[in-house]
Amino acid sequence: MRKYISEVCYKYMDMDDRDTRKAMLMMEDTDQNSVLLSLTSKLYEMIIDKTVDIDFGDIPKTKGDITMLESYEKILESTSTLTEILKQFHQPTEPIDEINKAIDNIEHLKPVFKKGFQTNIEIIKTTYNTMVLSVISSLSYMISVSVYYVKSPGDTSYQITLQKSGVSRTKDTLVYESLVSFNKACKDHQIETAFNPLIKSKIRSFAGSAMGVGAIIFGIAAVLMNILPILRELTYFFYVMRARFSEYLDVQADMLDMNVQLLKSNQIESIEDKKTVISRQEAIIQRFRKISEFFSANNKTKEAQADKQIKEDNKRYKLNDIVDSAPDSITDSLF
Repeated sequence: MRKYISEVCYKYMDMDDRDTRKAMLMMEDTDQNSVLLSLTSKLYEMIIDKTVDIDFGDIPKTKGDITMLESYEKILESTSTLTEILKQFHQPTEPIDEINKAIDNIEHLKPVFKKGFQTNIEIIKTTYNTMVLSVISSLSYMISVSVYYVKSPGDTSYQITLQKSGVSRTKDTLVYESLVSFNKACKDHQIETAFNPLIKSKIRSFAGSAMGVGAIIFGIAAVLMNILPILRELTYFFYVMRARFSEYLDVQADMLDMNVQLLKSNQIESIEDKKTVISRQEAIIQRFRKISEFFSANNKTKEAQADKQIKEDNKRYKLNDIVDSAPDSITDSLF
């Protein structure tokens, strides 16, 4: 059994089951490939069933080009602002650097993602939508648990402060860890290995794609080993989180707006004008804290719920869970 087939089988198949182990070892390459295609279809359907309840906002409308996202410039401005805040408080920039790296990787993969949308290949579209949402979600969460605004002692004006533990909390989240895995997959060119064969063969969905399976099997194996594990964790998390796309963006917008107001308050000398600015700051802070509390309070709870659902759905499959009948190349050996 070839190495990549072996890795997939021991990850997803019940190789302790005698018939399954014997079948996967003995069947011909063509039949092995068909079984892996059926396995991929089964696993992917479990993911896609949950994506219909996830609010991706206008991400799908950008059709693989993250730079066309209406909030794209604001996202970049938010990452830049948060980087400066971290430096100001002498904190490591690793988490925000990882988020920026994910943005760069999504941009670099634009030709792949755009072709996926043009040829209507479901898993490529789902991967793009999910990874862009993950970038926005992770950035907003980091802002929520790290950035605070407090009144200066003996003054009515506000100043920014950093909750240093928020940096560590960000690195300990499911979404951030998935971004790290995505960036590693990009570095190793695993995304192209997975998706280019699908694009070339125009495999829109895994179900009913038996024709030409040999030509795309390396892509299928790469999907099973490198793409589906990331998608599954993220999809289950966003499914239980049930946050609106606009709420993630609101956190970033409020941080940027507040920074503008802080600059204004430092430049205004008139007491009346300063009162107006302070009033505006208080309104922003009230809204910012409300949405930030939602993310900081719910993130770990929802991660636990997602992990529980993944474990409930996670199983090693016997051969008869994947195919209705044994492939021809092993029928005589098993029966």
